[in-house]
Amino acid sequence: MTPFRSLAAIGLLGLAAQAHAAPPPGAVASPNGRFVPFEVLVKFDSEPAAVAAKTQMRDAKMASQRSGLTLVRLETPTPRLYTAAQMKDETLGLLQRLRARGDVKYAQLNYLLEFSHTPNDPLYPQQWHYPLISLPAAWDITRGSSAVRIAILDSGRSGHPEINGKWGPVEFNAPAPGQPATDNGSWRHGTHVAGIAGGASNNGVGGAGVCHNCQLLNAKIGDTTTGISINSIVNSIQWATDNGARVMNMSFEYPSACTQASFPALRDAIARAIDHGVSLVAAAGNNTAIVDNVTPASCPGVISVAASDRNNNLAGYSSRGPNIGVTAPGGAQFYGAAIGCPADPASGFTPTDFSGAVSAWTTSPGSGNAHCYRHLGGTSMAAPHVAGTIGLMLSANGGLLPEHVRNLIRGTASALPTCGNNCGPGLLNAYAAVNASLTASTGPCSTGTTTQSKLCGVDAIGHYVNASGALVESVYASGHLWQFDANGNRVAATKSLRAFPRYANGPCAYAAAGQECKIDTSTILDYPGFGYLESVTAYGRYWNFDAAGNGLAGNGSTLSSVARFANGPCSYAGGGTCNFDTRNLIYAPEWGLDGLFESITAYGRYWIFDGAGNEIGSDTLLNVPRYASGPCAYRPAGGVCTFGSRELRRLPNGALLETVTAYGRYFEWDANGNPTGSYGVPLRQLARFK
Repeated sequence: MTPFRSLAAIGLLGLAAQAHAAPPPGAVASPNGRFVPFEVLVKFDSEPAAVAAKTQMRDAKMASQRSGLTLVRLETPTPRLYTAAQMKDETLGLLQRLRARGDVKYAQLNYLLEFSHTPNDPLYPQQWHYPLISLPAAWDITRGSSAVRIAILDSGRSGHPEINGKWGPVEFNAPAPGQPATDNGSWRHGTHVAGIAGGASNNGVGGAGVCHNCQLLNAKIGDTTTGISINSIVNSIQWATDNGARVMNMSFEYPSACTQASFPALRDAIARAIDHGVSLVAAAGNNTAIVDNVTPASCPGVISVAASDRNNNLAGYSSRGPNIGVTAPGGAQFYGAAIGCPADPASGFTPTDFSGAVSAWTTSPGSGNAHCYRHLGGTSMAAPHVAGTIGLMLSANGGLLPEHVRNLIRGTASALPTCGNNCGPGLLNAYAAVNASLTASTGPCSTGTTTQSKLCGVDAIGHYVNASGALVESVYASGHLWQFDANGNRVAATKSLRAFPRYANGPCAYAAAGQECKIDTSTILDYPGFGYLESVTAYGRYWNFDAAGNGLAGNGSTLSSVARFANGPCSYAGGGTCNFDTRNLIYAPEWGLDGLFESITAYGRYWIFDGAGNEIGSDTLLNVPRYASGPCAYRPAGGVCTFGSRELRRLPNGALLETVTAYGRYFEWDANGNPTGSYGVPLRQLARFK
């Protein structure tokens, strides 16, 4: 068989998991929670229907309920001998039998519910702000994970015992790098903020933090002795990004819009953090301003938080406007009552004001740095409610990107009818946000422009067997990189392409300002005599990288400057920028020549070159039968057939598979050009792409 015939007939491997089949009619989904075994609640069409069922179902007892429902219980002579799995199967079987009856309006399991989690912390009853955002119900789902780090960009740590055990192993002092990041001032703002976001709980003292099992990162931006500079903020954002933060809380403000002209360094730092998968939360400000005129709340990608009071009204001092990210409890007044604190003029206690949020507090050095608690109000207190909730969301679903987080926070907020358009989408609903996170889609089809269309598009797919012999699939879409193993499980955190230096300094440097970075093709192989080689094309140019991400000679050159491309694909560019749809390199010595082959698709055609750059085949994609009857059949009528990605991969047994994505679908063929089980499946139906 000639190399051309081999390449034209082979398929590229798809690691796609099989699409989940729809359950057959009448099938019963397995419940997640607990239920009473052998019991089902039924609503019959009529009383005669219930009587008939009682006569027909002799293995069940039926009892009418005050609700008008009928409790149906399966008669089991020795239920104690059943295993848990058997009891579940018997109960689901009864449910299915009842749902199949034509005289049943509905039937459901007799679920067992539990009271929402209530911390044993003595001050928890005074934390009025948590029930308002349905936080106890969220705690029934998760109380956080130490794998999720929430960075507190604030005044530093004060040694408060409620927070001491929550700080991560590293910290950063922006005003004095290398020095302990302690709060040496008289206003322990950071202690109160950190206590809300992630203070300890269920320890029998004090109150509870929102994400009390999350880890906190201490990034001191300044205190009352140093002030807060934009330089300290930028450096703290960079440090927190590099030290694994998934969330950052910024409870500070500057009365000016976050424009590129005024705050370019801050915007760059925030953009870099978001590229690395960090969600940033900022207080909307306390000056009754429109949030568009507050920094960092108005910086692109930041979730701004307005403050509400005990009655779910917008706090009088809070910044506001339709561009508020979400509203959260902050209290009606600023300086509230102390709880167990000594007298301290610097703390500004107001003994009769209990309107603020309750959290940890440390008094000033003048009153002995006493560790206690207090009521304190402001958007500074509202913001960590959101930061902590995001920590819970990420604990429930670590695949969430900042884009997902923003959409979920806003999309699950509770409406505040009295607020007009001043509270953004409404009040934070922690339970709804965390619950929605459990099933939120986080794959390539869930981000960017792919969410705005019924079709999911993939820019490129690359496969590589790493040094340990494990397969890694790299999927490029919507300016991000996903990596999966052979079973479709993620093997690395999903990040923006700009988070990878080789891309940021290479192809992404050619992306238009404000636009996501797009890679057209990516192919990885063990290049003969060289080793690991990654080759990408984008914006009409090519780049090659070694295993360490170092660029090779010629990087950034135009595709049309390469002779084989100029005479092949680029000759169809019509004088414009030459772009490839797909490009694949494969080493197949069994095909002869030097064993290295390159295949490209562009402009509705394919080209195949040998290792010396000689063309050994070219034609339209429509003239390849498997393409004509497969992906090209989905092209618009009369349109050119284009692929989103195409990849060849060698299996452990030496055989090759081919995968193609096009028009929102996934196609896979074996080495003989025969479709596999994943052929033609919509990308959105493949678990890892959802």
